[in-house]
Amino acid sequence: MTTSTNENAITQRKTGGALADGLTLVRALLTPVIMFIIIKAWSPKPGDIDGFVSLDIKLVLLASFLFAVAAVTDILDDYFGGSASSGERQFGWIDDIADSALIAGTLLALVYVANKAGALHWTFAVPVAVYIGRDVILALTKGYEMSKFGLTQTRLGDLKSALAMLATCILVAAPWLSGLVDTWRAGRAENIMQIYDNPSTWVWNTGLAVLWIAALLALVTGWKLLRSTAKQENQT
Repeated sequence: MTTSTNENAITQRKTGGALADGLTLVRALLTPVIMFIIIKAWSPKPGDIDGFVSLDIKLVLLASFLFAVAAVTDILDDYFGGSASSGERQFGWIDDIADSALIAGTLLALVYVANKAGALHWTFAVPVAVYIGRDVILALTKGYEMSKFGLTQTRLGDLKSALAMLATCILVAAPWLSGLVDTWRAGRAENIMQIYDNPSTWVWNTGLAVLWIAALLALVTGWKLLRSTAKQENQT
């Protein structure tokens, strides 16, 4: 009876690990799709006036939905298969890479379309550069050590990733969420022109604020990772 119970438990853990790996793969595959949709949404359309690009709100909604799905897979893969270093996960090492690729790829797509539209501001470019730059520097300088000793998971690091995911989700959805806010602000018909001349920016600014916090946490956790891997290397 005990043997059978143990075998069932092992089978369930292996199944959970395989499911978690599958969810991680889905997240990785969704990243280029989301990037393409964002760029396509901001691409010139037939009939656009020179110098003006009409935004395809349906594609923006699709990108928002797919990003939300990808973010949920990050929660579910930990639920079904445990942490990325869990023994039941054959491809758990891809988990953190998939997270970073999803956030970085989506942010870079937003930077690209904002720059192409002449709307890229330093308040957006700086935290994106800091967040992505941190991962690039760690990969270039400490990639071997982290692959050898593993990635140290901390609550601060998890908070950083969660905030970056939330910020990116808000920024992707900002066009249609702002439209909903402006519809609510307009209220009566006589307010429509006033709202049209002064569209709401609080959704985008909220996403920016969260992204700045994530970028600052990225600096702190990045520095700690560099120090911890250096200590581990000196002890060997």
